[in-house]
Formats: sequence, structure tokens, C-alpha cells
Amino acid sequence: MTVFTRLLREPLVHFVLIGAAVFGLYALLSDGGEERVRDRIVVSEGRVKQLAQIFAKTWQRPPTPQELRGLVDAFVKEEVYYREAVQLGLDRDDTLIRRRMQQKMEFLTEPGEEALTADEATLQAYLDKNMAAFKVAPQIAFEQVYIKPKSGETDAKSRAAEALEALKSGETPALLGDATLLPPAMKLSSVTSIERDFGDPFAKELTTLPLNTWTGPVSSPYGLHLVRVTQRVDGYDPKLAEVRDAVAQKWRTEKRDTFQREAYEKLRSKYQVVLPAAKETPAKAEEAAP
Repeated sequence: MTVFTRLLREPLVHFVLIGAAVFGLYALLSDGGEERVRDRIVVSEGRVKQLAQIFAKTWQRPPTPQELRGLVDAFVKEEVYYREAVQLGLDRDDTLIRRRMQQKMEFLTEPGEEALTADEATLQAYLDKNMAAFKVAPQIAFEQVYIKPKSGETDAKSRAAEALEALKSGETPALLGDATLLPPAMKLSSVTSIERDFGDPFAKELTTLPLNTWTGPVSSPYGLHLVRVTQRVDGYDPKLAEVRDAVAQKWRTEKRDTFQREAYEKLRSKYQVVLPAAKETPAKAEEAAP
């Protein structure tokens, strides 16, 4: 009996040959003899209504039957390409897709409206704790005459002193000083807005000047100013009724941030993050060398 004959009598050989035949037959049928089972794309009535609503919101009219069919076809095309892309792994390592998924997860962890609604007691307690953020700043109304320091000039202060004497004698402010785009007068404005237009030192000095008296010169980044403060309202701590909307908005923002942070930390705790070892800078490496 030959070796080949003995092999044909072995049960293990029979098993291998039968397995190979079954595998070959399956491969043949899968390649062309039988169509593979296809994924289903179900377009529900709810989806069709959603597509129609989006169209109507965009174009201010409902879609025609032909347009609606086009919307459905476009949705199916998008779904086909999306599923094929996912099967090919094209959604991996794509920054835009990763960020979009992050946005969706953040949306899913967004707190409900009940969690972001505060009663009067909560808002009052928040205002009391954060009064500095809502304090009403002092307000000042004033007039000003501008004195421009000219190139090479050393007597800008002398010209300012002369103009100040003229103002105290009743001269019209518009006839004095130099041309400027700065307003000759400002109605009652917060110190913050005055700082924005004239600079911080100028605004601070205005808080100490006497009312209805021409004084100066007061310096700003633009030059010198003769100033008459016509009205001043001191800052104060507001009542809740005055700033309720601002308090509610700030409280709501902080509440949402806290909720999102806690939600992230809960998700983050599920993962072990391994970071690359910190590399020593050349300077530190030299210091460590013997």
C-alpha cells in the first residue's frame, strides 16, 4: 500500500478536503452566483415630513411632488455614500468628522430647560455672591476743548491755560482749541465707555473734577483737554429687578458650563489616557549631565 493510498484512508484528510470544497463553493456563489444580502435604507414618513419642513423653511413654500421626490433621492444618495464611507473607515482620523461628533455628544449632554431655569431666590443669591460683576458703573456727562500738542511746540500747556481763562470769562467753547474728531460733549456715559474713547487716566480724573466748572488741562493719549463736568451719577449695587435678565443669563451660562464639565469628566473617567513621556530640553539635559 502506497503512502498516497494510506493518506486517502485517513479521516482527517477527508475532513480537510470536504472543508476546502465547501469553502470554494461558497466563494464561487458569493462572487457572482448569488447576490449578497443588501443593507436596508428605510425612508419613513417622518423623515419625508422632515425633509419637506426643511425645504419649506428655506424656500417659504412647500415642495412640489417632483421636488419632494428629489429630496428623498438626495437623502438616499447621502445615506448610501455615508454607509459605504463608514465601511471603508473613512470616518476615522478625520478632524472635521471628529469635531462634529464631539459637537453632537455635547448636544446630547446639554442640560434640560428645567435645569437651566432659576427661581427668584436662586437669582438673588447669585447676585449677592457676584455683585461686583453687576455693579452699575459711575456715569459722567461733560464738555471738552481739545489742545493739540504741535510738533516742536513747548508751550501747549500755556495755550491750554490761555484757553481756560477765556472759557472762564464766558468765551464760546467752539471758538477755542484745535480741530479734533473727538466729540465736544458727551451725554451721561459710563466711565467704561469714557475710558474706551479717552483713556483710563482721563476717565479717572473726571470722577474727581468739580461740577459745572471749566478745569484742566486733563491729559489723554491725544493731547490736552479743558473739561467741564456737567453731570455725575455715582455707581451703586443694583437691585435684582434692575439686572434680572443679565443675572439670569450669566447664571444660566455658568450652570450649563458646570453641567457640561461634569458630564465630560464622567465620560473621561471611563478612559485611561496614555501620553508620551516628556522630553528634557537641551538646557536641562546639560544640567543633569555629570
